Amino acid sequence: MSEDQTQRNQQQYSQQLQQRYPTQQSAQYSSQNYSQQRQSTQQPQEKTSQTLRPNPYEEKFHSELSFMSLVLGIFGLLLPLFSTLAIIFGIGGLMQTHRENMKGKWMAITGIILGFLGIILILVAILFGVEFLQQYLLRFGGIDTLIGQAHQLTE
Repeated sequence: MSEDQTQRNQQQYSQQLQQRYPTQQSAQYSSQNYSQQRQSTQQPQEKTSQTLRPNPYEEKFHSELSFMSLVLGIFGLLLPLFSTLAIIFGIGGLMQTHRENMKGKWMAITGIILGFLGIILILVAILFGVEFLQQYLLRFGGIDTLIGQAHQLTE
């Protein structure tokens, strides 16, 4: 075989490969083809970085956990169980608003603050209640007199 025939055979073989496997590139690149291919692969990367930006027109919803924290914080001013739940839901709401880029961060923070305020109010009420009970017992005698008086009132 002559050199011309071998070149033709190689070209035919590379054309057949390109037809069978269109995603594969032929093994022989000229410097011009390589630079064109390199530029074409860089352009989609620039476009993808532009498409990864958040959509400013996308509707953002409030976090349900943050809303529950706010409601439980309000009820927690009366009952301590709701205060602890408000703190737990508030922390979860803060994590959700940060992770999913949602609205409602202010509700979670308000719920946490109200939760701690509710716990403090209950502790203060307990401390003042114990002090009030001690003062009452000192005035009217011991616990036996209170029980005896209550028993006499029921008879």
